[in-house]
Amino acid sequence: MRYYELLYIVNPNLENNRVNTIIDEIGKEINKYKVSIINHNIWGKKRLAYPINKNKYGIYLLLQFSAEQFNFLKDFEQFLILNKSVVRHQLVRLDEEPAKAENIEPVVAEMDPFEDKSSQIPDGDDTQTEFKDIEDTEDIENTESTESTEEAENVDVKDSESEEEIKKEDK
Repeated sequence: MRYYELLYIVNPNLENNRVNTIIDEIGKEINKYKVSIINHNIWGKKRLAYPINKNKYGIYLLLQFSAEQFNFLKDFEQFLILNKSVVRHQLVRLDEEPAKAENIEPVVAEMDPFEDKSSQIPDGDDTQTEFKDIEDTEDIENTESTESTEEAENVDVKDSESEEEIKKEDK
């Protein structure tokens, strides 16, 4: 028995029911070759390493299966290439049987494909807490004016120091 793992990326702009139909299509296609599916999991929407078809994100799916023979792989990969919804795929042979994932079903109903999880800022970020404390526009103007006066004072000190150095050099 040989074990395989297919990681494929689906277009992130698809609706949840369309992603479910793609999962079903790929599951039916692989079942044509009399293999047993071990896991078919959705990893979710993630950022791509580089833009593909002008998309910065993709929905990652993982399919693990076992097969007695391997002569169907060429046809199956051709099916994946011709499927326009699958942006990229990678099929690898595993050395050991993968563990069966529990309580994970290939349903995308809970996943929001338009939610950008990578841009969420962690709770410990100090830059966001500074802006949460400021509520009124008057407070914003006050903080801006204090920042600008502090910068101006720093510049004045530097200018006076540099003028004194120039005078010393001239003498």
